[in-house]
Amino acid sequence: MPTTTSDGVEIWWGALGGPDLDADGADAETVVLVPGRGDSSDIWPPEFRDPLVAASFRVLVFDPRDTGRSGASDDYDLTAMADDVVAVLDAAGVEREQGVGLSMGGFLEVDLATRYRDRCATLVFLSAMSPDPDAGFGPQFFGTDATDPVEALLAAMEAPSATDRAWVTAHIARAAARTPLRLDAGDRHQAAAFRSEFPSLDRLAEIDAPALVVHGRDDQVLPVAHAEAYAAGIAGARLMLVDDMGHIPKPAQWTLVADAAVTHLSATTTTDAPAA
Repeated sequence: MPTTTSDGVEIWWGALGGPDLDADGADAETVVLVPGRGDSSDIWPPEFRDPLVAASFRVLVFDPRDTGRSGASDDYDLTAMADDVVAVLDAAGVEREQGVGLSMGGFLEVDLATRYRDRCATLVFLSAMSPDPDAGFGPQFFGTDATDPVEALLAAMEAPSATDRAWVTAHIARAAARTPLRLDAGDRHQAAAFRSEFPSLDRLAEIDAPALVVHGRDDQVLPVAHAEAYAAGIAGARLMLVDDMGHIPKPAQWTLVADAAVTHLSATTTTDAPAA
């Protein structure tokens, strides 16, 4: 289901489960999964997606530009990437999203929640980069081996086991079977970040959507200070730090994070639902 953004780049997207949209605003039950730097929609494994679908959410997944089945582009910035999310929402007929942003995807959600405040109902930030200039970068921020996607994903996990390696190998194989891997995507997204004017830290105070912030205590890409900045900057944000979790969750941790996300998103949907 490709859609075309305002600057002519085709963005692939798809929908999983959930109720059909109707006049009563069922779009409030639509969750949009925003990948991180260099990631396609394949970064979201069944261990995370399936619990959302089982909880009756409609789940939108999409390949950011330069990844997966989406088009290539040059000289874009993070604002253009955030606008791509809005293009997907428009194509899917969604007025208000419940957004889950991973890593750089969390940064895109900040842009969306401040420039398009009426489009964001609820937010989940997972291992997310924050606008805090003092939060810093971990030793693996620039250090992953982009030529070997299996090793790169394992390096983002904390102390992966042999079982985790087998899971990652199968996960990458499924992604490659869907569409050829584009190993330069991370560099192209990083270049987009360098072209961007980052939102200032005080913009977090403009976010009025209920927020859950989930971060691994052992994240070697983005330190916990990023999560703490979100928790301090967004009124009422809930902070969840996960022991023994790196930048990318291991399989069992994906399930743990999914359960937390379902609880947060369901509570917000119940709160926002019109009275009978």
